[in-house]
Amino acid sequence: MSNSKLVSYTKISPHKNPRKNDTYNKTGKITKITIHHMAGNLSVESCGNVFQTREVSANYGIDSNGKVGMYVEEKDRSWASSSPENDYKAVTIEVANDGGADTDWHVSD
Repeated sequence: MSNSKLVSYTKISPHKNPRKNDTYNKTGKITKITIHHMAGNLSVESCGNVFQTREVSANYGIDSNGKVGMYVEEKDRSWASSSPENDYKAVTIEVANDGGADTDWHVSD
């Protein structure tokens, strides 16, 4: 596994586990991508700070300006989707919103 070359900011979260062969992922391989929204228009730096203190994380984040941050290396499982079964198999990407609840949490282009 290798990390994205698009990353321009890195702040590794303590909230992660090694990606391994187990009951959730028999092969230990990445087989999907899971996109999640930030529920806010955060920069990759602000999102990285959130992942330091809250028991959540993602492999990558993309802010409204298109800047890409890395918070959990691909060799590790993030705590993104509230589903270990999903997170062990997925690269997870947290994406900034350019609108709130009144826009159904539209994700930035």
